[in-house]
Amino acid sequence: MQIAEWKAKYKYGIYAIEVEGHVGYFKNPGRHELNCAMSKADREKALDIFEELANVTFIGGSEEILRDDQMFIGVSQELKAKLDGKRAKLVNL
Repeated sequence: MQIAEWKAKYKYGIYAIEVEGHVGYFKNPGRHELNCAMSKADREKALDIFEELANVTFIGGSEEILRDDQMFIGVSQELKAKLDGKRAKLVNL
């Protein structure tokens, strides 16, 4: 029931990440969330961008995947795909 409500609420959709039996639910990021995440970009703290993206898009489930360092590394690898967005094609006219 909760998943159906989230799907209706978040226009860009939702997804889940599972790590060692823990499941976290996230909304797909829009410009606002991506902007918040990108504002944390720092060469010396590369994970900050993923931590911010996770925090601003997390909507429910096990918060342990955000707190446990080892689980969060796995989450970060999956979040990289969300930073890519949809594929676009440049067309010269």
